[in-house]
Amino acid sequence: MLALDAYVEKSFEIWPGLVRLTAAGPDAHAALDAGMDAVRDIAESLMSDAELLARNSFDVLPRGAAARAVLETARGFAQSLGAAPLPPLLVALPGAICDAVLAAMRGAAKLTFASAALGDALAYHVAGLLPPALLPAMPQVSGEFVGALGLQLGEGGGVALAGAARLFPNTGVSDLVAVQSASAALAGLVAASLADAMTWSGARMDRRRIVDPLVSRAFSGKEHCAVQGLIPPEDIWETLSRGMKRATALRERRQFQAAAFALKGRGRTLGPVSGDRLLRFGVSEWR
Repeated sequence: MLALDAYVEKSFEIWPGLVRLTAAGPDAHAALDAGMDAVRDIAESLMSDAELLARNSFDVLPRGAAARAVLETARGFAQSLGAAPLPPLLVALPGAICDAVLAAMRGAAKLTFASAALGDALAYHVAGLLPPALLPAMPQVSGEFVGALGLQLGEGGGVALAGAARLFPNTGVSDLVAVQSASAALAGLVAASLADAMTWSGARMDRRRIVDPLVSRAFSGKEHCAVQGLIPPEDIWETLSRGMKRATALRERRQFQAAAFALKGRGRTLGPVSGDRLLRFGVSEWR
C-alpha cells in the first residue's frame, strides 16, 4: 500500500485548457518542476502542431513530440478499427500531452503517484495500490473511474472521456464514455470511437457552431448529433449495445483495458471496472 503522502500540484494554461500536474513522493517537487519544463517545451510548437493534426492527414510533420506521438498512436489504432472510421486526430492530442508530461515527471524523480490531466484526458502513474486519499488529485469524473478500477489499475496508463458536453463532438448520442488504456492518447481515440458507435435513429444533427476553431477545423464535414426529447428505454439499451459491440472488438485487439458507458440513466461496463462506484456517471441501472 502506498504511504499516504500529501500530494503537491502545479498547473499551466495550454490548449485546450489548463494542464494540472500532481505528484506524491519524496521527490515530488522535483518531478513537478520537470513536468512544467516539459509543458513549456510542448507549448512552443503546440498550436502549429495542432493545426497540422486538424487536417486529419498522416502526411504532416509536426515539430513537437506529443503531436508526433498522436500520429504514431493513431496509425496503430486505425489498424484495429476495421471498417469503422478513425476519429479526427486532434482528439488524441490532449492525452498525448499528458503522456509526455508524465514521462518527464517520472524520469526526474522516484514517485509513489503522479498524474497529468488536460481537458478530458488523464495520464497516471501509481506505485502499488492507490489509496482513496489520492483520488482528489485527479479530475472528479476521471478520478472516480480510476478508483473504480481497484486492483486492476496497474502501474500506469491513461484515461479519457467522451460524449455529450465534452470538448470533441461525436456522431453518437452517449452522455458519457470513459476508457482506460495503455496511454492517454490511445484512450482518447478509443473513447471517441466508442462514443461515435452509440448512434440512435431518432437523433438530430447538431447545427450549433463549434466554438474552438481547431476543433471546428478538425471536425469539418463530420456530422455530430444532439438528442432532443426522451429516448425510449428499449432504444437506450440498444444504443448502449452498439457501443459495447465496438468496445468488445477493440478490447479483444488489446486497445484498452476497461470502459464504461452512460446514457439516460442506464449504463454498461466492460472490463475490470465496477459500475456501482461510478456515482458521477448518473446511472441508476448498470448491466
